[in-house]
Amino acid sequence: MVNRPAAAVFLLLLATAPALAKLPLNPPQPSEDPPSAGQVAHPNPGHLSKPHNTEPLEGYGPFQRLPSIDESKDTVAEVRKKPYWQAGTFDPLLSAACRIGDFVTTPTNRVVVRFTDPQGPAALQVVTPNYRHLLYDRTNLAKPTETYYFKDTNRPTCQVWIGGKLQPRKLDPVTHSSLHPGDRKKALAERKKAMKDWPQK
Repeated sequence: MVNRPAAAVFLLLLATAPALAKLPLNPPQPSEDPPSAGQVAHPNPGHLSKPHNTEPLEGYGPFQRLPSIDESKDTVAEVRKKPYWQAGTFDPLLSAACRIGDFVTTPTNRVVVRFTDPQGPAALQVVTPNYRHLLYDRTNLAKPTETYYFKDTNRPTCQVWIGGKLQPRKLDPVTHSSLHPGDRKKALAERKKAMKDWPQK
């Protein structure tokens, strides 16, 4: 008994065999790109709803908006043979304010104090009283005579020390926040509104 599908495939191969045998060994290569390939051309007149400038495109591309790379070197103000957490008095209030961007030093601050103890080596950014232009202090937490040391400024892990042995500021005992009282009230109202707007089951 003849297998009809197999016979059909065999007949199809016999029919296409001459055509397959005539295929060139080296098929023709695709044609080259036209001279205008890759160039930005203006649309045809009337293609845009508003008149457009027919002058050739000039100037910089979108990369002009990228921030410049700061390649300046650190200015080492001091080297201390101790771990970085002994820079001064750790301040919870200033650290919390730093984590939300209310009390930070600028990213371009290259004035650092190096701590070389193997248990806690680090380079902390430092802001002294005569370099207050390197400090962003939205809620006026800085004091005129204090020196501040920053680790991971403006990040969720930011820590701030005050130079010397001082009494650290305390967070709000109720909200555990570094926000100004007016800001705390506003933030609390926004939080309550967000909770009220949550979908109910």
